Amino acid sequence: MKAVIAEQYGGPEALEIADVPEPQVGPNGVLVRVHASSVNPVDWKLRKGLLSALWNLRFPVIWGCDCSGVVEEVGSSVTLFKPGDEVYGFKHGKVGETYRGTYAEYAVLPENTLAHKPENLSHEEAAAIPLAAVTAWQGLIKHGKIRPGQRVLIQAGAGGVGTFAIQTAKAFGAYVAATAGPQNQDFLRELGADMPIDYTRDRVQDKLPKYNLVLDGVGDSVWPASLRVLKFGGRLVTLTAPIPEEPSGKLRFFFSAIIGVVGGSARALLTGKQLRIVSVKPRGGDLEKLNAFIEAGKIKPVVEKVYSLDQIADAHRHSETGHVRGKLVIKIAFSN
Repeated sequence: MKAVIAEQYGGPEALEIADVPEPQVGPNGVLVRVHASSVNPVDWKLRKGLLSALWNLRFPVIWGCDCSGVVEEVGSSVTLFKPGDEVYGFKHGKVGETYRGTYAEYAVLPENTLAHKPENLSHEEAAAIPLAAVTAWQGLIKHGKIRPGQRVLIQAGAGGVGTFAIQTAKAFGAYVAATAGPQNQDFLRELGADMPIDYTRDRVQDKLPKYNLVLDGVGDSVWPASLRVLKFGGRLVTLTAPIPEEPSGKLRFFFSAIIGVVGGSARALLTGKQLRIVSVKPRGGDLEKLNAFIEAGKIKPVVEKVYSLDQIADAHRHSETGHVRGKLVIKIAFSN
């Protein structure tokens, strides 16, 4: 099968298309013929080696988390899916010292990370959803404990997670403020934001009354302002733990992360608020819950551009600019 592999950490040029063996299905695995994948910031952070202090990977690797496609084969213990089903989901590609992701014609995903693809979406649209939408869902609902009538601030509202977070919060009956650049203010309104905020011109602490919840997709640079807009007892749920901007050793990596977390946690405790640093878990059950909102038209994926598999380096360059509206999708074309 064709797959995008990397022989080492590096820039977008480290990505290359190669012929590799099809993955084998274990008892709980589902072999998916991938019709589309997408680019998430974690993909290029992994590619650059920014998270290399956490893992000792054996190259070559296949990056990529999201996929939408058709089931080809299922493991002996799989009961939820059968060959021919249209499914979508995401995976953490690391198994032991290997990484086998979804930038490929075929991928094996654990049964519990998949859901049936919404019938009203194409594979390209569906591939834009899993990691970003489940991240927003878990951040707002599991960790943020969102309730109808609450006031919620979404930091980075025009990005992949942010677009789903705005729609999800509105679907749960919240009043939503969201930050983005000046070119995306009308876009935030289209998504349902009650108060768009231009982060290049306005300080959120000057614009907002006290909020119940902040969902942060930017990082520790916005923690002080985010904590200031929260009510006593409010929650700052951040999806981006502090990491070095360039590859580093384990000691530097953990020292940088610990300093950032301790500083943010101290500010939160001193003001009677909560800081939660969370990471998304691949859960097909969360996608099934999202399906009800997607099929009702309350949550829609936003796809800025669709790239072909051989344009993967360009897609990564685009993502690294930090100015993607919604998601970038990779369409997988089949040679057979």
